[in-house]
Amino acid sequence: MIFLIENLFNKFLKDNALWIALCFAVVIIVTLLTIFLSGKRSGIKSGNKSFASEDFLAALGGRENIISLYAKGSRLSLVLKENNLLVEEDLRKNGVMSIIKMSSKITLVVNGSAEELAKVIK
Repeated sequence: MIFLIENLFNKFLKDNALWIALCFAVVIIVTLLTIFLSGKRSGIKSGNKSFASEDFLAALGGRENIISLYAKGSRLSLVLKENNLLVEEDLRKNGVMSIIKMSSKITLVVNGSAEELAKVIK
C-alpha cells in the first residue's frame, strides 16, 4: 500500500525508469568490455617473450642439474644439485625478472607464464 502514496521519489522513478535502466545497461556493457579488453592485452603482452630453451638450461647448469621444478603463475621454483652452476646474467637475458635464492631452492620470477617455461624445460 505504500506504493499508492504519491511522493516525489515514486514520481521520479515512474517518469525516468527507462533512462535509469539504460544507464545501468551501459555501465554493465562498459565494465564487461573493459574486463575483456584488458584480459586480451595482458595475454598478448605475456606471449611476446619466447625463451630459448637451450640457453635457459645452460644458465641453470644443464638439465642434469635440475632435481625438481614447480611452476605457478609467473614464478618458477627449482631445486638444483649445485647452486654455483647458476648463471644469473644469462637468466636475466632470457627474461627472468627476479631471482630469489633460498637454502634449498631457487625461485625465478619470469616475464610471462612460468607454466609454459616449465613445459619447455621438461
